Amino acid sequence: MNTGLIHVKGYVVAIPRLTDARQARVAIVQDDVEYRIVPRGVGVDLDDEVSVPVEVTGLHEDCDGVHYITVRSYKVLEDDSWLEE
Repeated sequence: MNTGLIHVKGYVVAIPRLTDARQARVAIVQDDVEYRIVPRGVGVDLDDEVSVPVEVTGLHEDCDGVHYITVRSYKVLEDDSWLEE
């Protein structure tokens, strides 16, 4: 179980709630890696941002190969030009 501060840019996607032990409802996908958003604090707000590009800062935890982020802050990105970087 690794933890640390992480910055992730990607699109918010919905995930089936029944498949996640921590009750995550959304995730952010960056470089084909899914980071599930722990539904606590600021992370709860991302439930309303499905299909929106965002940049998230939070605590990362890898638990049995599943990536989780406890979001400390996020911002909605105006465009997706960062995909070309």
